[in-house]
Amino acid sequence: MNSEKKERREAQLAKKAETIKAFASEVVLQSPTQMLIDGRPYILEKNYRNGFEVKKLEERFSNILTKYDYIVGDWGYEQLRLRGFYAAGSNKGTPTQSIERLQDYLYEYCNFGCAYFVLRNLDVQPPTPSHNGGKNKKTGHKRRTQNRKEKSQKAYTAQRVYDINKKQPRSKKYTTDQVKKRKRRFTIRQKNK
Repeated sequence: MNSEKKERREAQLAKKAETIKAFASEVVLQSPTQMLIDGRPYILEKNYRNGFEVKKLEERFSNILTKYDYIVGDWGYEQLRLRGFYAAGSNKGTPTQSIERLQDYLYEYCNFGCAYFVLRNLDVQPPTPSHNGGKNKKTGHKRRTQNRKEKSQKAYTAQRVYDINKKQPRSKKYTTDQVKKRKRRFTIRQKNK
């Protein structure tokens, strides 16, 4: 039984290794600080505690990171995590995605004192359109909220008028006159003075 589990586990690991090799990027070092990743030039700006490892970068690098001006790789639990940042003063992304906020990112999301590195992208690629024709899922939501705002800003042309003074006749079942007096199940005693 254990040998079957062991064989299945080895087969899973072999399949995972093949997948990693299939999606691995090509990293060519030109000098200790300059490199080409999939033919695009990068410069190693900072290598804190020797966090830069070529083999792990080849495994983890994804083409989605080519749109960022900076790529930060940090180590946590023996795993390399890559995150993209935009240049300072860039209008792209949110303010938290600016390289000026790198220290905040390291304090918030990384282990204290972890090894990390910063790569600067010299050839930033614009993001490729997605498979859904470049349509963002949130565009419909945006349109709906704009339509709601437009509707709420329009003046009402007709008001509903409710007849408040008009009373509805009650049915005779529920009038107080016809309520039957019930017999009490207990007696009320009064104190003698």
